[in-house]
Amino acid sequence: MLVICEECAKKYHVDASKIKGARAKFTCKACGHIIVVEKPEPEAAAPAPGPSAEPSVPETGGRTETEKPAPQSAVPTLAKGRGRPFVFYLLIAAASGLLLTGCSFILLYFKYVPELVQQQMELRSLAVATLLRQTVSQPMLRKDYLLVNQEAERAAKLPGIAYTAVVNEKGAVVAGSFQSMSSFDSPFIRQVKEKGFPVEVLALNGLKAGAKEGSIRISMGGQPILDRVLALAEADGEVHVGLFAAEAESAVWDTLLSPLLLVPLSIALIFLFLLTVLVNWFIARPARSLTGTANRISLGELDLAIIAEGSRELRDLSMALERMRHSVRIAVEKLTKPR
Repeated sequence: MLVICEECAKKYHVDASKIKGARAKFTCKACGHIIVVEKPEPEAAAPAPGPSAEPSVPETGGRTETEKPAPQSAVPTLAKGRGRPFVFYLLIAAASGLLLTGCSFILLYFKYVPELVQQQMELRSLAVATLLRQTVSQPMLRKDYLLVNQEAERAAKLPGIAYTAVVNEKGAVVAGSFQSMSSFDSPFIRQVKEKGFPVEVLALNGLKAGAKEGSIRISMGGQPILDRVLALAEADGEVHVGLFAAEAESAVWDTLLSPLLLVPLSIALIFLFLLTVLVNWFIARPARSLTGTANRISLGELDLAIIAEGSRELRDLSMALERMRHSVRIAVEKLTKPR
């Protein structure tokens, strides 16, 4: 007897004579579904045909055709397992898209953001150094170093400024002020208290002959610093302004991770969730229902109507299967109708 799995439609040939009792159970090798087989009732013996009657079943080599085992090729070969649901592949595609977007964002960050941070630091340090040079030019000519120190302290209090310093024509620091020493490590703080402003650090960015300005990144007290130097036009000397690089980079990160970026990301995640729900409701759920109905019809329930639901394509498929079911039922009725 032929038995079909209700879940995956795999066909099995079962010897009814080996069924002990009224029913038997076994597990489908393709999907793991438990199949229950009812032992058929013995049929009444058919009357012997007359001498002129042809045998109802042709014989083949001493064995009737019904006793011939089904060829192996007649059983459809199915892939192992039941595969993944459509929603699973949708989620995989969405996760891949998010991963690709994240990797692209990281690549763009490392390509453009450091350059953007450097440009912003250059512009800010140049603006502060220009302001400091304008305010100390006249006091330097008068050698009013008290006023020069006051102007240097005032400029050092601006946000993001690490230090300001004014160097005379002999290379001596006549004014040097830090915004806060708490940002530097303890050995550097101890060195400043003992020896004063570190002249050797300013020498790393000293102006060459004929140069008007310059800037380099240096390390001071464990902090990355952008040092900007401008030449004093009227009085020989230099003006140095140090800018905290870490604070500038942190400001850029705060801008990138602001609600301007988080809001579109949240909207994308919500859209993905709604898309998953809609796909499950209009495609996956009707497809599962249609599969179950088709399996029941394949087991002989030809009077079971197929209900069209879901998207347009699934409704068209359901209507086509319903017409096929109706045609098969009529054909079966004609074949089984007594003549």
